[in-house]
Amino acid sequence: MNDAKASKKQASPVFLALLGMFLAGWLLGGAAKAQDSTATWVRPKPSLHGYLKTFPMVVVAPDGRSIQQADNILHNRLNFRWAIAPHWEIEAAQRTRIFWGQTATNGFFRDFLETDLNGPIDLSHVVLSSGNVLLHTITDRAFVNYSKGKWQVRAGRQRINWGINTVSNPNDLFNNYSFFDFDYEERPGVDALRVNWYRSSLSRLELAIAPGRDVMQPGSDIRLQNSVAALLYAFNHKGYDIQLVSGYFHNRFAVGGGWAGSVRGLGFKGELSYFYDLEAVPGLERGNVVVAVSADYRFNNGLFWINELVYNQQRGGGIQPLLLIRPLRADNLSFSDWSVLSTVQYPIGMRHSLSVAGFYYPSEQAVFISPNYSYSLAQNLDFTLLSQLFFASQNSLFANAGSTVAVLLKWSF
Repeated sequence: MNDAKASKKQASPVFLALLGMFLAGWLLGGAAKAQDSTATWVRPKPSLHGYLKTFPMVVVAPDGRSIQQADNILHNRLNFRWAIAPHWEIEAAQRTRIFWGQTATNGFFRDFLETDLNGPIDLSHVVLSSGNVLLHTITDRAFVNYSKGKWQVRAGRQRINWGINTVSNPNDLFNNYSFFDFDYEERPGVDALRVNWYRSSLSRLELAIAPGRDVMQPGSDIRLQNSVAALLYAFNHKGYDIQLVSGYFHNRFAVGGGWAGSVRGLGFKGELSYFYDLEAVPGLERGNVVVAVSADYRFNNGLFWINELVYNQQRGGGIQPLLLIRPLRADNLSFSDWSVLSTVQYPIGMRHSLSVAGFYYPSEQAVFISPNYSYSLAQNLDFTLLSQLFFASQNSLFANAGSTVAVLLKWSF
């Protein structure tokens, strides 16, 4: 991308859109306050917090003999929240990163950052791309929220998390994420309207609508084929949290459900979804099922263990992990038909912790292992040594993935 294009993106109306949202929220909140009987309500001050973190990282070639890539990333996040009136609040979050190194020169990666996958409003912008330096910013939260009694209505860019499992979520029709993206603990949001009706403290009915566009055509209008609209009904039965999901998913019918409970102290969770094309697609099976079942257990010494088994029925056509941090969709949740995940987390005192996560893809003959060490340097300052190691056969999709080692230093404010 040349500088002229970067400047054009910089001049886009993203901040004007946010300002308009805040003004609309203010007006709506003012009207609500004027009609509300809570005369003693005092508007709290807006809150602004976030973090700044830096992490140098290297990617080692699959043979372990050379460094494929060396980079440094400076990452800033700002979270804004403001209760503007009784029952009304607005929230927004901005994610800004500076890349310098070989990643910044990768045209495919620049195009990925420019492509806003989260809805019809383009809020992802490469502000600067020059040599081995790239500056990117994205608004991944920007919504107005109304809550009163049994009702909650939220409109704007938000996170809609329908997943139950820790990692693999076939029920998460709106906001699936990439497990390999270690630099995005907040996870993506989506432009949507969401309405919740809380039938009781243990049951609710939720409607969510997320209009979409063709992300391969910048500036394209909203398209039904790229949109999602679904219902979720959640309730509790004999100690198990159960949910049922059904709706329209990218021109496919989706139906499924999930559960979360325990068996003698062992956490037991699962999700399954079935998807069926409303219009046949040449070369692809019309229907497929995705199932993920997990178990977890916390030992007396603090060690926490999670194990997941995923079945992802393949439709044909294959999948290419061109960018591992790009989220997979709920109807194609894994790079292979079967996968097994296991993670172990162990705190050492109050300031140290160790964790190891691993994926096994039998049909790909591939293994992913990620050992990590974290240390709390101070109340708001954390250090992490992280690695992502791939071991795969020459015919695997992961044959050229390499392995990553990074050092993270994070200051929260």
